[in-house]
Amino acid sequence: MSCGLTEETLFILNILYKNRNLRSDRGYHSEKLNKLYTKKFSGRDHPSFKDAIKILLKKGYITTIKKKEDKYYISDINKAQLALYNHGFTTLQGL
Repeated sequence: MSCGLTEETLFILNILYKNRNLRSDRGYHSEKLNKLYTKKFSGRDHPSFKDAIKILLKKGYITTIKKKEDKYYISDINKAQLALYNHGFTTLQGL
């Protein structure tokens, strides 16, 4: 992938983008995200949910909100939008 993101990480980023998790008070629950991820990528040849999250955190696409159950939100909307758009996902311009 040109931006260094895999199909799995783009899937997570797209869920956060679609649900407008763009601010620290609009985080998406990690358990819900993990269930969606597991449903989509149940095979052994895919990286684990935790590995995909680590990639997004390390590259600066998302940020963790430390609560009883971790929540995630998109911390760099321009970067996320560009990555999604370049990989064929529908994004709105001018957020």
